[in-house]
Amino acid sequence: MTAAVLRLGAVVSMAEEQEFAQLCKLPAQPSHPHCVSNTYRSAQHSQALLRGLLALRNSGILFDVVLVVEGRHIEAHRILLAASCDYFRGMFAGGLKEMEQEEVLIHGVSYNAMCQILHFIYTSELELSLSNVQETLVAACQLQIPEIIHFCCDFLTPWVDEDNILDVYRLAELFDLSRLTEQLDAYILKNFVAFSRTDKYRQLPLEKVYALLSSNRLEVSCETEVYEGALLYHYPPEQVQADRLPLHEPPKLLETVRFPLMEAEVLQRLHDKLDPSPLRDTVAEALMYHRNESLQPSLQGPQTELRSDFQCVVGFGGIHSTPSTVLSDQAKYLNPLLGEWKHFTASLAPRMSNQGIAVLNNFVYLIGGDNNVQGFRAESRCWRYDPRHNRWFQIQSLQQEHADLCVCVVGRYIYAVAGRDYHNDLTAVERYDPATNSWAYVAPLKREMYITCGRRGEDYLKETHCYDPGSDTWHTLADGMVRRAWHGMATLLDKLYVVGGSNNDAGYRRDVHQVACYSCKSGQWSSVCPLPAGHGEPGIAVLDNRIYVLGGRSHNRGSRTGYVHIYDVEKDCWEEGPQLDNSISGLAACVLTLPRSLLLEPPRGTPDRSQADQDFASEVMSVSDWEDGDGLCRHQLSWPPCSLVLVPTGPRGCHSPKGPGDWPLVRGPGHILSLSSAGRGRAEPIVCPAAPGARAGERSIRLSEADSVK
Repeated sequence: MTAAVLRLGAVVSMAEEQEFAQLCKLPAQPSHPHCVSNTYRSAQHSQALLRGLLALRNSGILFDVVLVVEGRHIEAHRILLAASCDYFRGMFAGGLKEMEQEEVLIHGVSYNAMCQILHFIYTSELELSLSNVQETLVAACQLQIPEIIHFCCDFLTPWVDEDNILDVYRLAELFDLSRLTEQLDAYILKNFVAFSRTDKYRQLPLEKVYALLSSNRLEVSCETEVYEGALLYHYPPEQVQADRLPLHEPPKLLETVRFPLMEAEVLQRLHDKLDPSPLRDTVAEALMYHRNESLQPSLQGPQTELRSDFQCVVGFGGIHSTPSTVLSDQAKYLNPLLGEWKHFTASLAPRMSNQGIAVLNNFVYLIGGDNNVQGFRAESRCWRYDPRHNRWFQIQSLQQEHADLCVCVVGRYIYAVAGRDYHNDLTAVERYDPATNSWAYVAPLKREMYITCGRRGEDYLKETHCYDPGSDTWHTLADGMVRRAWHGMATLLDKLYVVGGSNNDAGYRRDVHQVACYSCKSGQWSSVCPLPAGHGEPGIAVLDNRIYVLGGRSHNRGSRTGYVHIYDVEKDCWEEGPQLDNSISGLAACVLTLPRSLLLEPPRGTPDRSQADQDFASEVMSVSDWEDGDGLCRHQLSWPPCSLVLVPTGPRGCHSPKGPGDWPLVRGPGHILSLSSAGRGRAEPIVCPAAPGARAGERSIRLSEADSVK
């Protein structure tokens, strides 16, 4: 009976198994086995494994080695130690005698530090304090555990002050801690003015101080503080303050002082009190730099380089909408420290819109533009902004008035192309030589046409033309993808991007959201991610491989805008940036290195304007007035080319941010690729294959070598 029951149970069990197998029958094996496997990865597994090892340690299970530190015993798991750092890996897996030893002596490490390190190995957690950080750092360096070394360096940095910095420097040197050394250098660079007046400063090695005073990251409000700091290393503070210094043989550290960055009045006083000496000759050269203000862009070198590594998107002028519509004399920049827009002021800043803009050797050039004070008026005046001294300088005027022109730098020249003067369409091309502060005419445009997307009468265009300054000729390239005018252009990673603008394809004026990309390798256009909003007459700038589109006009909305959109070329997507503080169009935008003192100073009010600058005073102007002016030109004028793009043929290409009415500057020989644009075109430096009859060009753009192009 029992056997029968057992046999019956076996039969039932077999039947159940067959039924289960039938229910769980897998699909047939596919013909391509490689298509049926997947790899899964657990994000929690590593932490779970570590918790399991810690549980074994807390339970005293499976220990297989004893570390003897300062005569005290610490049990551990050999395999975990070997997996955690090179020191134990070499000891337990490198064929050494310790592989077979049950007890291993550890020398040069304190017991407390060893306990700290083992706790980190089992938990990934490290508790540091001022009482244990030094011995923990020493142990981590000996046992070669980079994570703990980094944690110790990061912990020490906030506690560094003028009293202990030399001790920490010695610690960093002893264990070759480059990370800690960099953090100590950063402390001195940030607190240089105060630290240079301490005894510890004079105990630093001369080579160290020389390197610090040569750094662009040295935080000073003016170069005079560097001069004083150099003297304070060699002379007592009382002697420096009393100005009783034997400077016939100038101290070594004075080589790091960038005398041209000092104010002319300070240099003159210093020159007058110095006896004939090499230092006096150096000061005299700096004074000559100030006296030759028009030639300063051609006199740049290490001695005139700004002490800053802050590259900022900067905008000048434009027309902004307040209760009324007015011209702006404000300059604004996107503060990289705060991620927001700030204003900075300089005396005699021109009130203009839709100027041509270019950057050469970190000087900004504003060329021509609209000076809407007494009706509509094109300008011939040109200005240059120097961020080193935060001031404007009026350079030689154009030979004729140009508004809505294109500006580009090729080689050592600045080109101003076409535009309009509100009476006639312009085909003239003028070239500026910074070395002589003069303009000269070069070959005009072949005919009255736009240079890539623009408008002739009521017709919007999509033409593209290339100018070769070597042969002084223009060539026609492939048409753009969409008709537009009042757009912006930028070059990035060997490609040209045409952004924003408007057309009348719908029978009335509408925003163009499509973004077109021109490849110089293939000579073809393609579309990328469209703009999320309308931007006509925008400011355009390129920074860190991202295109910034600033403000402008939306015809779909019927108003100006303060929106900022940023294009990420790698992700092919747009994101919103920090919004401008008011709605503005015709902004001239660029990328500029600004001094730290400007970025860190509190906001300042706009200074009173001199009588000589009253002709730049703003005049209230309605949006309808502006549109009527555009309409007048559309009906009566065959508008000129408006956008330029540099096609470098030499080894140095340029990246260039642009905006509505701002034209790029480029350094190095090459061609100008121009894209037509109604009065508000864009010029961009870019590497392109030469058009028929032109010279073959370089095939890459190195942004690190480029001046900002506007």
